[in-house]
Amino acid sequence: MRLLAVELNRFRSRRAIALLVLAAALLAVVLAGVTAWNTRPLSQEDRTDAQAQAALEGEKPELLQEVLACKAAPRDFLGPTATADQCQDALVPGPEAYYPRDALSLRQALSTSGLGLSLAVVVISLMLIAGCTFVGADWTSGSLTNQLLFVPRRARVWLAKAGAVTLSAGVVALVTISAFWLILGLVAQARGISVPSSDVTHVVWHVLRATVLAMGAALGGFALTMIFRHTVATLALLFVYSIGGEIIVNLLPFDGAGRWSVGNNALGWLAPRYHYFDASIQCTPGERCSSTQMMTHLESGTFLGILLVIAVAVSLLWFNRRDV
Repeated sequence: MRLLAVELNRFRSRRAIALLVLAAALLAVVLAGVTAWNTRPLSQEDRTDAQAQAALEGEKPELLQEVLACKAAPRDFLGPTATADQCQDALVPGPEAYYPRDALSLRQALSTSGLGLSLAVVVISLMLIAGCTFVGADWTSGSLTNQLLFVPRRARVWLAKAGAVTLSAGVVALVTISAFWLILGLVAQARGISVPSSDVTHVVWHVLRATVLAMGAALGGFALTMIFRHTVATLALLFVYSIGGEIIVNLLPFDGAGRWSVGNNALGWLAPRYHYFDASIQCTPGERCSSTQMMTHLESGTFLGILLVIAVAVSLLWFNRRDV
């Protein structure tokens, strides 16, 4: 425990890591502010413009003809229980269709088009970099050799450093990502917006999953850097994979290759329901298949967990056997 406390203090005192943590915190506040601004209440001018656009759209001759045809045979247009009085509202868009922005919604902020998911991805990436630079500095400066003089058991040193990285990354991710959603919750309350309990449940589980993934990413970055012994080497490998690796995975010569993409699995773990396009699935006309697939939390968590276990096992074994 004493060695773990020492490593936690070393992690906290690193200037580069402090800057990464500060960047994560500032990003959470900025993205929360952007989300609040983009979903601000409509002004009277916005509503007037929307009503004017709806009125112009409703006066188009082709739309008026379609409404008349619907009134003549409403069941053909709107279903067996439809009446002629429903045609106007069903076919002519109202002012709501021309509103310049939607009201604040936690569910929307957590979707793939919202900023909540983007924040989680960036924070996790920053924690991965923190895990790399934490031990990379020890290798670069040669201080790891001196540390082993005081604690000769390599496995103990490795585990203490890994524990410090994992715990610290979890705390940072939990605080920063939770702060984003807390700010949005306070904004919704100030605007009198009712937040469904189901949305709150999705957000809570998302924060927990993001925290776990941040801890795993930091541990994985640490493990890889213990193998390569240089922060730049690890980050270069990850950068090359992010640029070309995802493309190569999707070009593998078998159906369902997108299932093995790290990016798809990461988003599948973070998002409540993540659908992705798998270019390797070729559907012929008339065949019951789809190139759009859904990634479950169990599938993505299992895949990412296996990768992490392999990286940790190789790193620990390599550190114990290789000369320092």
